[in-house]
Amino acid sequence: MAMALAATAAAATAPAMAQKWTTEPSISLTGLATNNVSLESNDARESDFVTTITPVLRFSERGQRTRIDGSLAVPIVLYARTAGENNSVYPSLDLLGDIDLYERILHVEGAVNVAQQFFTPFGPQPADFSSATDNRYRTTTYRVSPYVKGVASNGISYEVRNNNVWSNLSGAPVTISNARYTEVLANVSSPEDRRFGLAANYDYTDTRFDDQDGSLQMQIGRLVPFYNVSPQFRFNATVGYEDNQGTLTESNGVVYGVGFKWRPTERTNVAGNWEHRFFGSSYRFTLDHRTPLTVWNVRISRDITTFPQELANFTGGTNVGNFLDNLYLSSIPDPAARQQAIAQFLAERGLPGTLTGPVTLYAQQIVLQQQQSATFGIVGARNTILFSLYNLKSEAITASGSSLPPIVALGSDNTQTGGSVVWTNRLTPSVNLMATLTGSRTVAAGPEGAETRQGVATITLSARLSGRMTGYVGGRYQQANSDLAFDYNEAAAFVGVSYTLR
Repeated sequence: MAMALAATAAAATAPAMAQKWTTEPSISLTGLATNNVSLESNDARESDFVTTITPVLRFSERGQRTRIDGSLAVPIVLYARTAGENNSVYPSLDLLGDIDLYERILHVEGAVNVAQQFFTPFGPQPADFSSATDNRYRTTTYRVSPYVKGVASNGISYEVRNNNVWSNLSGAPVTISNARYTEVLANVSSPEDRRFGLAANYDYTDTRFDDQDGSLQMQIGRLVPFYNVSPQFRFNATVGYEDNQGTLTESNGVVYGVGFKWRPTERTNVAGNWEHRFFGSSYRFTLDHRTPLTVWNVRISRDITTFPQELANFTGGTNVGNFLDNLYLSSIPDPAARQQAIAQFLAERGLPGTLTGPVTLYAQQIVLQQQQSATFGIVGARNTILFSLYNLKSEAITASGSSLPPIVALGSDNTQTGGSVVWTNRLTPSVNLMATLTGSRTVAAGPEGAETRQGVATITLSARLSGRMTGYVGGRYQQANSDLAFDYNEAAAFVGVSYTLR
């Protein structure tokens, strides 16, 4: 696996193919004084001064047959009073590369993601790395995906992809197993602009955990006839068959459903589908809408997943850059220029990179998820306001769709609800004021209904000191109340500076 990724990276950086590298290194230094460094109860709290040094490197490459995008951050957290037990390094990496091996048809895509995760939504979820907690662990995910994609002379589009994913986990509060999965995807479709058309797709996944005998195998094939009622509205039906093999049970049966896509204007996209599956109803609804000053996004779904698949999708909250991308679709058609404009906008407004989201749950089972999320943004000349809400109900199930008993499901069955509000105001062209309020509530399934509530409020004043340097000062307050652990609260003040090397 590592050799395959190394070969991918080496080929992608070959001098003969490379055309242009762009890099943006930066570094930040933050000093924070806290009255509760480890988020303990009031009778056990301990104050501390925390220094965080964060070097960051963002880079991209565009060649005749290659494409690489990456971001590496290595926060180094140093504690004045509790150094021996809390000093840590929390690296993160998001790397994506693609090699065109033959005539823009045969490709190999590779990805590496290193991230810091929270193990359970019932434990502390602090605002940043300055708060020490045992509820944090590291995930490292590698993916190698050869694929064939193209359009035939008769207009039929096709794609065959093989995703090979390895997930390595370290530093969790309990012993957990590494995982891997293989996925084969195949899609073929007649031209989308025809009145009548037909698509077909196939999806096979094999998920394995290192300490588990056997694997979770799921495969499903579908035929999807569609009818374009108008250039703006499409209706489709679905018929197929699925086969599922789990560690405890197995099932197979017919799949059927309906769906639609509607684009009334270039600013609005609406899509939805419903299917009958082995676990009951599966559905997905999406709404994307934008106006000159607002962006709207709604997602509603009920479907199955596994822990390694969730990690491979790099979930963990709304990506603010991707969300605001809708505002630039018509004004900046070039993708690279649009991303550069978004990055500059985020920096000028002092906006965070992501908005809060649910915790990815570790489970060696199939998990049924019912999820609703909505994000709304208002972008004015001086003020920007982002609202984000989510609700995620998770339930571990067997391969036949029945719920697992509590002793087997453990912490997989719960409901996470939360959201955030972010407001920024450009006091001057070089000074920003940002206020953030984040809250979450997690309730365990079952009669006991254990519950954890957490919230964080932060206010930051930032100023551009020069073309490359930004200074900031602020404070925060976070609090948690839980039936499963001690309650805590924390107040902190911070000051820092960031510098871009370019």
